[in-house]
Order: sequence, then C-alpha cells, then structure tokens
Amino acid sequence: MFVFFQEKNEIIPDRLKTLTGAGHPAITIQINNDFDLGNQMYIWEMATAVAAYFLGVNPFGQPDVEATKIHTRKMIESYKNKKNTYEEKPVLATADGDVYGDTRGKTISEVLNNFLAQQKTGDYASLQIYLNPSKEVDTATAKLRAAIFKKYKLPVTCGYGPRYLHSTGQLHKGGANCSLFIQLTEENLMNIPIPDELEKESSSLSFGELLAAQAQGDLQALKEKGRRIIRIHFPNDAAAFLKNLAAAL
Repeated sequence: MFVFFQEKNEIIPDRLKTLTGAGHPAITIQINNDFDLGNQMYIWEMATAVAAYFLGVNPFGQPDVEATKIHTRKMIESYKNKKNTYEEKPVLATADGDVYGDTRGKTISEVLNNFLAQQKTGDYASLQIYLNPSKEVDTATAKLRAAIFKKYKLPVTCGYGPRYLHSTGQLHKGGANCSLFIQLTEENLMNIPIPDELEKESSSLSFGELLAAQAQGDLQALKEKGRRIIRIHFPNDAAAFLKNLAAAL
C-alpha cells in the first residue's frame, strides 16, 4: 500500500500515476500543510493498533527481532576474538565489490538481475543500507531504487541499518516471505575504536566492526527464516559503484 500526502491544489506526481498504473494499491490523503504530518503520525499509530487487534497480533511484539540480536552478539564476540566465525566465500569477487548469497553471475549487475528475476506476484525489494550516510549515498541508492522499479515493476523499500531493524525488521523476518533483500555493506566503515571501559583507551571492538556485526547478524537471521537475500560488499566509495550499478541494470 502506497500513501501519498497531497496539499491543496498540489498536482499529483507522475510516480503515483505510474504506481497505480502498474496495479499497486495507493491512497491519497489531503493535508493543509507540512504541520499536518504530525496529526498523521497519531492517526497511523491508531490504525496500526486497530489493525493488530483484528489480526490478533501484538502491535508491540517483535519476537523475530531478538534473533538478529542473538547473531549480532555472537558476531561481536568473534570480532573481539579476532575470528569471524560467520565469514563466507563470495559467489563473485570483483574490483568493484564482492557478492554473497546463492545467486550467481559474471558481473555484479548480472547477479543482481538474476536475483531480482526470482520475483513472484506480490513481492517487493528491500535495500538494507549499511553504508556511511551521506547525500551521495542517498542519491545513489535512490537511483538504484528507481532502476529496480522501472525494470522489474517492484516496490522498493529502503532503510539505513541498523536503525531499520527497529521499524521494519520484524516485518522482514516475521511477515510473509515476499521480499527480495539486498544488503549493501562497505569496508572500513566508521572504524573508530570503542573503549572497553569508561575513561580507558583499551578497545577490542570498533564502530565499523559493530556495524558489520549488526549487518551480518540480520543476514543470518533472515537466512534462518528462509528469506531470499544477497549482500553486495563494496571496497570503498560505495556511492560511485551504486550509481554504476543502477545504470547497468
């Protein structure tokens, strides 16, 4: 379901027409100005609670989120011991990046195309971004998102990790198996040491390793749930590689 908030006299964007034309459900909600979005937050929170009541589920429950936390804690210990127990061999290794998963191809774009070609009716794609947040990365992922939608007519969600784990993470693992997950990671990310103790210089874990542990933890949890997922790992300058990948689809 796509929701479009429209101010008075605002022209309906072409992308909404494209979505409805492709058969995706969409609704338009009239608002007076941007400040009305605060009201909408409460409306949708109430709608979620009401829907959960009729579905017979706890809207605050997140049983499958704990699975990611368990794997993340194991990964953190392996990093502290300087031994990555989850390390796997890439299905494709190139100068532009490595690809992990069960889908193969001669180039990263070919692997991604082969992966997305698995889509079934009702599927959507999900970009899980474990990259250094920046305007360049935002622009590059938007281009990739648009390229995937244009070619495969797939809705595409997009979120930075690990923060998406507390919003859509439960849906990814506890909801229907109708997503094609594309995890994006990069080397030497925020590699600042985390002190083991307050006011101490000794450190057995960096922020880069912590983020990598969270990405790997969620990947393992998704695999355990039988989800379709690939990971694309960039050596550096992920934004440039993502733009090239979007152009190559």
